[in-house]
Amino acid sequence: MKYLRLLLICLSSLTAQAEPATDADLLFEEDSGESLFQPAEEETLRPKADAGEPLFAQEEKPELPKATWLKEITGQSGLEYRFFHDRGEDRGMDYHHNFSFYLAPKLEHTWDETRQGVRLQPFWRYDLNDSRRTHFDLRELVWHFSRGPWTFHAGIDKVFWGVAESRHTVDIINQTDLIENSDTEDKLGQPMLRLDYGNPRLGNLSLFYLPVSRLRTFPGKQGRLRPPLPITASAEHAGNARTTHQDFALRWARTFGYWDVGIVYFRGVTREPRFRIRFDPWFRPINLRPVYEVIDQLGLDIQGVTGNWLWKLEGFHRAGQGKSFQQLTAGFEYTFSGVFETGADLGLLMEFLYDNREDQLPLVNFIPFEKDLFVGTRLALNDVASTELLAGAIIDFDTATTAYNVEASRRFGEHWKLYLEMRGFVNTDPKDAGFFFRRENYIQMELQYYF
Repeated sequence: MKYLRLLLICLSSLTAQAEPATDADLLFEEDSGESLFQPAEEETLRPKADAGEPLFAQEEKPELPKATWLKEITGQSGLEYRFFHDRGEDRGMDYHHNFSFYLAPKLEHTWDETRQGVRLQPFWRYDLNDSRRTHFDLRELVWHFSRGPWTFHAGIDKVFWGVAESRHTVDIINQTDLIENSDTEDKLGQPMLRLDYGNPRLGNLSLFYLPVSRLRTFPGKQGRLRPPLPITASAEHAGNARTTHQDFALRWARTFGYWDVGIVYFRGVTREPRFRIRFDPWFRPINLRPVYEVIDQLGLDIQGVTGNWLWKLEGFHRAGQGKSFQQLTAGFEYTFSGVFETGADLGLLMEFLYDNREDQLPLVNFIPFEKDLFVGTRLALNDVASTELLAGAIIDFDTATTAYNVEASRRFGEHWKLYLEMRGFVNTDPKDAGFFFRRENYIQMELQYYF
């Protein structure tokens, strides 16, 4: 009994030091999912600096400024084949076939929070016959910054103005890269400082400072799509014109209901030279030398939409190249939607082209469209492959000389595109500038890859 009494005293002292426990704490109950060996809650296993916060919590990394990089280089490359129906007028133009390859990557980097970015677009082409067409150019290398309604650009950039289809009359900032294509769509990069201001009520205002003017590129002696006389790579600057002449331009544009209106003033070296014929000692013409002059040009472009009609007008007044003259391109495009009981769109185009300048010897102007009519059609199937066709012809009212143009394209998959082109002159008159290109008709096939 003595030992039994001692054991009971020890047990009573242990229970007095412990928390009272219930049956539910020690045994499985019928309606309970808790186990006898249930793990202790996390807060009982480690000390806390503050309530709910771990003592050795992992430090959060601060957010870095967001920068948007393109995941991969974008751009395009292409393999081009041209077939000329006739041999050219000059000895270096006596071939029918020509191959070339070009590469045009594009890189872009923007900072979202600071609203600024840079853009780089080099261009390189290799041509089988024409050494001048094998060339490299920086189409774009520009930094831009925006704040409120203001945007500033600095570097080498491209700017396009115009609404007409047959001729871009008011487009004057960038020099034409004529060795690329005779349609004057391809442009060289232009060094510039540009300031834009946008206001919903007042419109958009752009100021341009152009410290350098570039020379127009022309096919070489072995190049095609040129007149019988080769055009020299060097040029002549008349008066106070020079490549480092300080050019300026100002453009204002605003939308009035369904109409977009733009007015532009340009003061600087012309992008469209005249030519001086050079002779050998026996007074035989040997080549043409471009001559650049300082011009003042005031231009206007208008585009409006009324129903299925798209109205277009471009024109300018220019002084500085001999007598002052005017140039005008005006017309319309009417679109039929859902033709052939499909989702295709068919457009009919017509434009009037006017240029009242005159040849003033010893300088010669090539004026292909003095008083001409452009008629054409545009077909867009609106299918997955983006199949499109544009065909047109420019007819001279006085001589009936006709320049024709056909372009068609279709995508294959996500990266490939086939482009077809056909250009040339028919019914040429010796009094028309098209007579010099009467043997330059060609068909072109180009396989393009977009990456």
